[in-house]
Amino acid sequence: MEIIIPEKNKNAVHPALLIKGAWSACSRNLKKLAAIYLIFNLPIAAIYLTPMASRLQNQEMTFLVFVCVFLPVLILSVWGNISLLLAASKAVCSQDYPVGQAINEAKAYFLNFLGTGLIATVFLTGIALLGAFFVGAFFPLLIKVNKILAISFCLIIAIVSIGFFVYFMIRWSLATVVCVLENTRPFNALKRSLVLIAEYVNPVVGTYFLFMLIYIACLVFFAVAGMFFGAGNYGEKPGWISAVFSLLLNVVLVPFWATLTVALYNKLKEVSESHVCS
Repeated sequence: MEIIIPEKNKNAVHPALLIKGAWSACSRNLKKLAAIYLIFNLPIAAIYLTPMASRLQNQEMTFLVFVCVFLPVLILSVWGNISLLLAASKAVCSQDYPVGQAINEAKAYFLNFLGTGLIATVFLTGIALLGAFFVGAFFPLLIKVNKILAISFCLIIAIVSIGFFVYFMIRWSLATVVCVLENTRPFNALKRSLVLIAEYVNPVVGTYFLFMLIYIACLVFFAVAGMFFGAGNYGEKPGWISAVFSLLLNVVLVPFWATLTVALYNKLKEVSESHVCS
């Protein structure tokens, strides 16, 4: 009987190598990726910094707030994310592409992307609300019977709710990437993401954790730089300063994140297909 040891290494997913490869692809195409990010996010920043938007954000969600603030921001955010994913997929494969092409092609995926995000958000929010409902409904009753029983019940509900929340959040984390790169409908994208990640939860979490560390390090750097340059002494302009620092931080990290998720998707697709073939 022949044993092929390299097969084990072939199916391995290494977070550090994914981060390194994604950054290499992102840095080579940073001008185009950053341009796409700025095209969509400069208008978003402008919307939030207008006096009208500032007043409307302090009100309840009305039709005026929805039309003037929420809806334009939602459309720009979704369109920008799709455009970045399309551009990142070309960057990862070392293919040349014009910026306008990625932006123009994004409209074909808009509804599926939006539907996928909404379904996942509603489902995850439902899990959190269901857990809160059970705690709120039964805790007052159980506390009258036994304090330890009431606390134990709340802990169990909290653990179960958090467990389900994290389970689906991780396994559906590539659903929007799938719906764009495979041009699938929302439920199929969610199912496909779950299948891709099922056998590789640890490396996927490791990849996200490494990126989070990078993001935190950059956030700390910009916070220190802001203090050094006296960003806290601008009196009436804290909103402008925060917006500028946010753009400077995310103009690199958001394209990097898009490239990383595409690279992760490609890797999981590769190892799953090689596993099936073997």
